[in-house]
Amino acid sequence: MNTQEIDCVQQSFAKVFARKAELAERFYVHLFARMPEARALFRGDFIKQKTMLTAMIAACVGNLEDGRTLQDLGKKLIEVHAHLNLDVRETEAAKRSLIAALRDVLGAELDPVTEAAWGRAIGLVAGTMTRH
Repeated sequence: MNTQEIDCVQQSFAKVFARKAELAERFYVHLFARMPEARALFRGDFIKQKTMLTAMIAACVGNLEDGRTLQDLGKKLIEVHAHLNLDVRETEAAKRSLIAALRDVLGAELDPVTEAAWGRAIGLVAGTMTRH
């Protein structure tokens, strides 16, 4: 990612973070619409799951300029999700669900440039989850 893309994601994230509960809710709505079978993977404290999702997004967004830390966060994602044996289909569904959730939360503020920057950021992190 270039500096402009990173700035774009980080600036828009300030608005997203203020509505992080809505972002998490919308993410799972979109994910389960794309992959109804994924609902069975989420047992237990779903509020905690949503909190972990937004915390990981915040950590990744905050470290887009720090390749080493971003790589460490990717490794953590791999460890947490290893038992799921995620493939490209699941990773793509998650990426699309997050973009859709961002559209829901940001509305018109998610212009094409901002959406493309988010897509690159999400792809950068999500790509690590299928590399076992």
